[in-house]
Amino acid sequence: MKKLKIIALLLCLFVGFAAAEEYYWPKSYYAQVGFGTVFSNGDFNERAVKGADSAGVKGKIYPPDYGFFPTPDFMLGVNLGAFSLGISFQYWSSEQPLTDYPEKGDMDTRIWRAGLEVTYNIFYPEDFQIGLGAGYSYSNVKVKDAAIFGKDVYDADFMGSAVAFIANVHYYFSDHLAVVPAVKVYENWFKNVHCSRIDNNDLDPFLWQTFVLTSVSLQYQF
Repeated sequence: MKKLKIIALLLCLFVGFAAAEEYYWPKSYYAQVGFGTVFSNGDFNERAVKGADSAGVKGKIYPPDYGFFPTPDFMLGVNLGAFSLGISFQYWSSEQPLTDYPEKGDMDTRIWRAGLEVTYNIFYPEDFQIGLGAGYSYSNVKVKDAAIFGKDVYDADFMGSAVAFIANVHYYFSDHLAVVPAVKVYENWFKNVHCSRIDNNDLDPFLWQTFVLTSVSLQYQF
């Protein structure tokens, strides 16, 4: 809930910027749909998480051994002069192997991310612009049958936050349409894992995971 409150506060700031006087900020809005490939590496690929329930029964929770996977990338936002502010959302489900899992085989996984991004567009207002920026997001990874306590098996949810470093290119081939290739690097720290056997389990140390998204999007500006 704390992460959602932070995102809600940032959304309020986003709306405030969007409402700025056009006299000070030449303003337009945009919707963007893209698709890309994510490369992932970090603690998810190296170790399982140990836990214990209220009765002291010990178990392990296995993260997905993510390597490459595809994902869409959706954005809604506003351009204020040379700055772009956007709300981003990514979602993908797939079958993935689990790190150090005692039995071989892939499990159903689902990852989603929602956050805010801010970029500064060099060469604005030309048709060709280079954007550099940063972002903050909340992310959730759900894995089927990833928590094992004795003979009992449960689904697991890994929850965390990320900061993003963003580089993109805008090429406007009309007043309203642009193609936007982008690279987004998410440095993610997962602080909690949840399963019905142990509820929320604080991770100490955190699980750090890097996600590198390379995508191409089509943007409509109005």
